[in-house]
Amino acid sequence: MGVEKGTLVIGGALLYQHPLKVLEGLCDEILISSYSDSISRVPHRKVCDEIKGIGPLGGIFSCLKQSSSDLNLVLSYDLPLVNESLFRLLISERDRYDLVLPAMPGKQAEPLCGLYHKNVLEVIGQMIRQKDYKVNHLLDRCPSRVVPITRDMKCWQTDLFLNINSKEDLQRLPPGFKTD
Repeated sequence: MGVEKGTLVIGGALLYQHPLKVLEGLCDEILISSYSDSISRVPHRKVCDEIKGIGPLGGIFSCLKQSSSDLNLVLSYDLPLVNESLFRLLISERDRYDLVLPAMPGKQAEPLCGLYHKNVLEVIGQMIRQKDYKVNHLLDRCPSRVVPITRDMKCWQTDLFLNINSKEDLQRLPPGFKTD
């Protein structure tokens, strides 16, 4: 991108503010996994990765350990199109699962947007010791549910899990969600 993604302004707000707004409407406590100062003004607690260099699994692991709640919503800051309806759906599908992840038709589950119970900490710890850092591998190791997202659902958007990693990704934002 040429710049820190968190400082990008899209739809009139910094990139990280879109997912943060969704979580603020649902959560009493918000922990932010961050190694950067781009979000230093956010009034939520920042958590540094306990184990650095292992990608998103390290951030999830560290935040789950610090969380005061058994049930936790996880959302990557570069997924600006995710909405509150999606998380309400995932919560309604929890039952006795320790991990509930959404998936678009024909796609893998989206591990950076889901409902995680603290019970997965032991499994994540095992994965880290085995040097298996792929978050999707949790699906095979703990009670999990993948919720298919379909066009008839309130949360539906064609690019719901659009991950902003390049200038080309910015061009895929829907009308009315323009970059500034």
